[in-house]
Amino acid sequence: MTSRHILASIFNKLLLGGGLLLASLATTAAEKVVVMTSYPQEMISQFETAFEAQFPQYRLEVLWKQSSDALTYLNQHPGEVDVYWTPSRQNFVQLAKQGALQKLDAAWIKSPTNLHGTLLNDPQGYYATTEIAGLGMVIAPVAFDNAKLAYPEDWQDLTQPALQGQVAFPLPARIGFASGLIDAMLRGKSWSEGWTMLTRMTLNAHFIENGSTFITDEVSAGRAMVGITMDFFAASAIAKGAALQYIYPPVVAYSPAHVALLKQAPHEEAARAFAQFTLSPVGQELLFTPDIRKLPVDPAVYAQRPAGYFNPYATPARPDEKVRDVTEQNILNAYFEATLVKHQALLQSLFVNLAFARHLNRDTANINALEQQLLQPLLPEQQLFTAENTVRFQSGLADDRKALIQQWSELAKARYQSVANTLQTILTSP
Repeated sequence: MTSRHILASIFNKLLLGGGLLLASLATTAAEKVVVMTSYPQEMISQFETAFEAQFPQYRLEVLWKQSSDALTYLNQHPGEVDVYWTPSRQNFVQLAKQGALQKLDAAWIKSPTNLHGTLLNDPQGYYATTEIAGLGMVIAPVAFDNAKLAYPEDWQDLTQPALQGQVAFPLPARIGFASGLIDAMLRGKSWSEGWTMLTRMTLNAHFIENGSTFITDEVSAGRAMVGITMDFFAASAIAKGAALQYIYPPVVAYSPAHVALLKQAPHEEAARAFAQFTLSPVGQELLFTPDIRKLPVDPAVYAQRPAGYFNPYATPARPDEKVRDVTEQNILNAYFEATLVKHQALLQSLFVNLAFARHLNRDTANINALEQQLLQPLLPEQQLFTAENTVRFQSGLADDRKALIQQWSELAKARYQSVANTLQTILTSP
């Protein structure tokens, strides 16, 4: 609640307590617009002030709901909310399917259809992207300087052995902002090359589960030299004094936030004004302010960006910019966790023993072959993304999904155990 809201609340209580009835105020009061969002107060305050300055006839009323609670609330309280504005694409997709949204005015939308393969706006026109967040790397420059290591520039750089245990890695299947991470890391690589990189990265990873800690805290506290996180999280930490630096790799996983008008919006004109405002030059340029620091979706406003501000539209296009859809990303993330993350300790032990066997000059050809077994994906790409697996991950068949994930895990365990047995024979042979 802003200070203005607090003062208004106090004044209202005084009026009621004194029994004052000022009907004239009611007739001239600004019409409210109810906006549901999960954005923090710092951002909402900026938009509230700017919106009400441009549209003094309207008053912003904010209903804060996390994405996990928003759908339930909207379904249970029809006709209460005017605008839904938040970074949760799946919720917008579901609301559009339910017929709960009304179409936006196409003239408001200045962004392209997609950004480096990431779909920005609903092709049917029911919701539009208002800002973009980028997933990249936050580093502790002093730690890299002290270790005499070059700063990472690409995802591949996180595989170097010197970073063992030093990569704070959000689990994509458990942390919403990281859902597109594995897909981005694999982009531009063959299935085999990509899985080799992910396996070596797993050896270095300090995996972070949802709610356990902030990635930026892990890096600033010295528990990791580099972390994978959203740009605005890093910007917030840096603004508060953390000695960190943010790096966008050549392939960035982008996460769009959207705005939509509810079909049963009780204050339709006010709702349209606010939705249009978020997409307008004024609303877009607000994203540059230090308290917000997000990426505008309108390419034109980057002409006004502060010095050094990242422009996603300035990065060159790549021939391999296809972004997997949500279902495929969910399959990929579950497969990554079942076959690599779950067996991290065993994998680390196997690679230590491989290095020891090499040190002893034991059967080099066989050792190299064993290493290649560990680095290759368990399944061909086409066998992972089948129609059957798509149905399992799209439907409510949780038991079928769990059984499939367990099957992947057992398959990985069998391979790793086979390598361990062969390696044990090599190490114990005379």
